[in-house]
Amino acid sequence: MTNYWLIKALLLVALLLIAWLVLRPVRSSKHLAVRRLGMLLVVVFAVFAVLFPGLLNELAHALGIERGVNLLLYVLVVAFFVQVATTYRRDSEIDKRLTRLARAVALANVRLPAEVPPSCADTGHADPPHTPLDGDDIHRTPSDGPGA
Repeated sequence: MTNYWLIKALLLVALLLIAWLVLRPVRSSKHLAVRRLGMLLVVVFAVFAVLFPGLLNELAHALGIERGVNLLLYVLVVAFFVQVATTYRRDSEIDKRLTRLARAVALANVRLPAEVPPSCADTGHADPPHTPLDGDDIHRTPSDGPGA
């Protein structure tokens, strides 16, 4: 049976890099460019694997892997984890921004309580008496009905 120590080491290093990417703070916008380059490399690797399967098998044997298909699977699993990690980071940042926006909107729309009229202060009720919204309601009597 073949010893897989080289591919195990490479996969562990790749997974540790992914974990580091998730935990480190993003300081610049070059993160998106690095992500696009990484995805481009995965696509180029997959195209070469389809066009030249013999080369993929040779590269797999050089890394201590029995078949090229296994190497392709390992690369795609690492690419998947990178995608999951970057999506998690992006979603976390979007959640933080949305929270800040919601707080800003809430603070911008604060309404201070109106002064309590003296008639309400005497009765102890906090709500002022109901006043009609439509000026025509002032002149209606209950016998007029809603359509009068």
